[in-house]
Amino acid sequence: MCIITKLIADLCWCSFEQIIYVEACESGSIFEGLMPEDLNVYVTTASNAVESRWGTYYPGMDPPPPPEYMTCLGDLYSVAWMEDSENHNLKEEMVGKQYESVKMRTSNQNTYSAGSHVMEYGDKNVKPEKLYLYQGFYPANANLTENALRLSKQMGVINQRDADLLFLWHMVVCFQYERLEEGSNKKKEILSEITEMMMHRAHLDSSIELIGNLIFRSDVAPSVLKTMRPSGQALVDDWVCLKTVVQAFELHCGSLTQYGMKYMRAFANICNEGVSKDAMEEACGNVCGSYNSAKWSPFIHGYSA
Repeated sequence: MCIITKLIADLCWCSFEQIIYVEACESGSIFEGLMPEDLNVYVTTASNAVESRWGTYYPGMDPPPPPEYMTCLGDLYSVAWMEDSENHNLKEEMVGKQYESVKMRTSNQNTYSAGSHVMEYGDKNVKPEKLYLYQGFYPANANLTENALRLSKQMGVINQRDADLLFLWHMVVCFQYERLEEGSNKKKEILSEITEMMMHRAHLDSSIELIGNLIFRSDVAPSVLKTMRPSGQALVDDWVCLKTVVQAFELHCGSLTQYGMKYMRAFANICNEGVSKDAMEEACGNVCGSYNSAKWSPFIHGYSA
């Protein structure tokens, strides 16, 4: 988590204008309340501070990847800005116009139930400038006219928190289920991995709930853990505390995995409430002390913070 504040500090030394595109779940939380507007740096993010991001070009979806690929080939936001750049004369398109186009497409044409809110931070004075100043220029695109139909098409998407699970299931159902003999070891291994993953997800959900109840009491814990700070206020006051709290949880309860990263705000709120490291350690130990987390150990997966 200290990396975030170091990133902002490093950007303070920039002497030239730049645009940064950030693809990550809750990516707005990296800059919310932290990014100054006078650094000659303009940032857009795949989502606001509370949303997941969405994968696309996934097998079985429209549009699909080439048939030889069994994985998600892109994120909706990254695909949106890169394909927008590919389909425009960047000596003509302005930074601000691309932002609006990408914002529309990443919302999946304003559906938002399968899309996220693209955000902007930093120096917005660059928005009238032409994109070629930042991305370069490909002469073959000089005479391009916008392919409006392609760029406005609603795309099949999947929440990135579920991409790994869907990938495993897709292997069973679409690619390997019929090819594997009934009762074969390979099929059993895949189904066992799916089961283990679902059990660990359920463990993370219940552990967060119980730890919150121990620290704050069950009648107030849900509201405390889910509190969202006002726009413009940083996710957490003490980033070192956030790192400490996350590591305490993972040491006792196992790796958060991509799925469990959605609880980062809950950990931030624990810090914002002034909960001590010792209190967090005790709560995690009481809730997860007997959990066999060898498969999900942070010593194997690494810490999430």
